[in-house]
Amino acid sequence: MASDVDNSAAGFQFVPPRSLHAGWLTCRLIEAGDADYLYEAVLASMEHLRPWMPWVTGYNREMADEYVSQALRVASGRPAHEAIYVPTDSENRFMGSFGLHARLGPGALEIGYWVDVRHTCRGVGTLSAALLTEAAFSITDVERVEIHHDEANRASGTIPERLGYERLASHRRKPEAHAEVGIEVPWRMLRSNWPSSEAAKLLATLRQE
Repeated sequence: MASDVDNSAAGFQFVPPRSLHAGWLTCRLIEAGDADYLYEAVLASMEHLRPWMPWVTGYNREMADEYVSQALRVASGRPAHEAIYVPTDSENRFMGSFGLHARLGPGALEIGYWVDVRHTCRGVGTLSAALLTEAAFSITDVERVEIHHDEANRASGTIPERLGYERLASHRRKPEAHAEVGIEVPWRMLRSNWPSSEAAKLLATLRQE
C-alpha cells in the first residue's frame, strides 16, 4: 500500500471535490460515522497492512476516532493540506482509505492509499486512484500528481503503472515498515498527459456503460 501519512508542504492548500464516481465505485470525503467502519476494516486487514504501514502497530479505536476527526476538519469546505476519501461500492460498503496530500510542494498532490483486504482483487485501488487523479486535476494550479511506494511493495506499484503514470528514478530512504527495503519508487502524472492516459480512458469507458 502507498503511504497515507501526511507530511504537508507548507503553504500549498486546495479545496477537494466532495464526491467522485465512475462505474460501480464512489469515492466520497470521509464522514463522521466512518470511524466504526474504519476500525473494523483495519482490524480485518491487519496482517495485510502491517508489512507496509507503520501506524498499524498498536492500532486501536482511539486512533480511528482521531483519524476521522482530523479528516473531518479538513473536509469542511475550506482550503486544506489533504483530503481523505472513502471508496464505496453500490452496497455502500467501506473499502479502504485514499488520500490527496499536498506534501510535494506547490502545484503537486500525492495519492496515498490502502484497501480493505476483503475487497482486494476487485479493482478498488486502480479505479479509486484514477478518480483521485482526475479530482486532483480539477483543482486549479495542480500540474502533477504522484504516487510513491517502497520498491518491495510491488502490488502498490501496479496501480500507477496500469493508469499510465510515468515511473521516475528511485532513491534511497529510511525504511518505515518492516517489509520495506528503503528504496522509494515515485510515479508521476502530468496534467498535459492526463487526457490521453489509461486512467482517463478507464473512467470514460465506465461512464459510457
